[in-house]
Amino acid sequence: MFLEATVVAVGLIISSFLKGINFLSLNFEFLNTGAIYPDFLLIFVIFFSIRKGDFNGIWIGFFAGLLEDSQLLAYDESAREFVSIIGVHSLVYCLAGYTIGRLNRLLDRDSIASILVLVFATTLIVRIAVWLIMGMVDQFSAAYPLLGPAVYTAGIAPIWFWVLTTIYRLDSQNR
Repeated sequence: MFLEATVVAVGLIISSFLKGINFLSLNFEFLNTGAIYPDFLLIFVIFFSIRKGDFNGIWIGFFAGLLEDSQLLAYDESAREFVSIIGVHSLVYCLAGYTIGRLNRLLDRDSIASILVLVFATTLIVRIAVWLIMGMVDQFSAAYPLLGPAVYTAGIAPIWFWVLTTIYRLDSQNR
């Protein structure tokens, strides 16, 4: 149990690092979209929610959200300082992990098409939810990309799923 939790924690930290350095980020100057990068933490949450169920999805989503929130800084104009907004991604990733974990028996884990659709839909819903919550807490950002990261994350997901399956030695028989 401790070894499994440690290995999952290392995977979370590596996924957070890859997202933090904007690994594989794209920047289309002519489209003026800003940097688009895959959400490795969300792929990690989706992977373990599908493979291990809702309880693991909640906890991995919570800690992945905390790692994501720890990297965010929002500038508060009235206080003239940087303030951390902790908890937004934790809440949304927890809910995503729980929902996907509850649906894991209905999903085809080995089909690339189902992985693409699931990751695209989840990423889009998570980004919309984060945008709405951040807008209610602070202010809405017109420059927050929604569709580009969802498409890019879905495109990277099958490769990342294969890497995680190989690393964690989980096959379709493990529930």
